[in-house]
Amino acid sequence: MNTGESWYRDWRYFAVLALGLLAWALPEPALRIAWWRLAVLALAEEIVFRGLLQRELSRVVFLSRRIGPLSLANVLASAVFAAVHLIAQPLVWAAAVFAPSLIFGWIWDRYQRIAPCWLAHFLFNFWFFYRL
Repeated sequence: MNTGESWYRDWRYFAVLALGLLAWALPEPALRIAWWRLAVLALAEEIVFRGLLQRELSRVVFLSRRIGPLSLANVLASAVFAAVHLIAQPLVWAAAVFAPSLIFGWIWDRYQRIAPCWLAHFLFNFWFFYRL
């Protein structure tokens, strides 16, 4: 659903980003993952799961329907996103990526652009890994 509103003018988008920006105020953890690696991985995941999978799923008529603010295509793409994380993570951690994925998918449904999805994903990952 593209409302025609620019993503960089939407207060809801910046509310989500504000959560990620909390990472800058937190102390550095003992476990450090290079920020550039987080950026590249987030970009790759958003290209695959939003730019390819969710976009194609939303073209299927019944998957373009919504459950509140979420499209069924978003819910399905997020379930696949969480399942793929089982390759490298335990079940609980893989399941935990489902909720943030719904947010990234909502951003995709709203703006149909990789950049805002990637930025939200990167800031979330940065906050998560630097918070630990």
